[in-house]
Amino acid sequence: MIWAILILLMLGLLLSAFFSGSETGFYRVTRVRLVLDGRDGDFISRRLLWLTNNPSVFVATTLVGNNLANYLTSFAIVLASQTMYPDHNAEILVSALFAPFVFVFGELLPKSTFNESPNRLIRRIGPLFLFFVVLFAPVAFILWCFAMLLQFAVGETPLRVQLTMARQSLQRVFHQGEMAGLLTNGQRDLTRRLFACSNATVNSLMRPLTQVNMISVDSTVEEVQRAARLSQSVTLVVYENHRKNAVGYISVIEMKLREQQQIEQYCALPTFSSGCQLTEAVAEMRENRLPVAGVVNARGQTIGIVYHDDLVQTIMR
Repeated sequence: MIWAILILLMLGLLLSAFFSGSETGFYRVTRVRLVLDGRDGDFISRRLLWLTNNPSVFVATTLVGNNLANYLTSFAIVLASQTMYPDHNAEILVSALFAPFVFVFGELLPKSTFNESPNRLIRRIGPLFLFFVVLFAPVAFILWCFAMLLQFAVGETPLRVQLTMARQSLQRVFHQGEMAGLLTNGQRDLTRRLFACSNATVNSLMRPLTQVNMISVDSTVEEVQRAARLSQSVTLVVYENHRKNAVGYISVIEMKLREQQQIEQYCALPTFSSGCQLTEAVAEMRENRLPVAGVVNARGQTIGIVYHDDLVQTIMR
């Protein structure tokens, strides 16, 4: 009987510590970290990010979990009091004696721990928390229905409000970083330009093929140098058979250093979809050191060209 009571008490304390700590962790976790890990293919991070975007499910899970933990702990304490003092009504006294122990190990310590390392601990307890999400799904569904009713009454979805607040919070972080001396004025201006260009796509910044100074794969060195002077660029797009068939690009400087009399080889032309965001295109071109790339439509046809320098200048303006 004593061992059963101890096991019941430890289970209640562990559940209380788990849900209390995870609640603090979810409020403190870095949303950007979940996004980056999710884009890298981490299944758990994607599900945790989904929970942060659906707070009604998260709240339902933690509420049911905490109530279950409190019930198990209280039940174990009552059983312990009845076992130790069968002839006396000592439930209140025993509960008062256990209260500091439960508060420290079931509430204070886990909350403080998750507050210090939210990202690492949330990722570790993620699979178990997702298990409880599935287990408590019926209650979460009831709360979700209530959230939908509230949305209908208010006329605004919680997700759109959350995304707006996320951008404002991030801007406040940059402002606080500047005030603390961690960011310069130039760095803060750059972040403002990035925010302004966050919705721009490469389709709006590309040069149509008819406006791009291109050369044929059969061009001689004189024709390449003439095209470079006309376009005032050391990187030229190469086409094969006709101008709509852009296949790659060459560096005029490398061609001259190798003393080539014609185009012997060229780099394959990377492509972006027409709906690709400007910031993503800049990041990929900088990471892979791509001076130029093609823009393709839904049918995979190249409809334009984007230059790395043009995209950077758009952000820096």
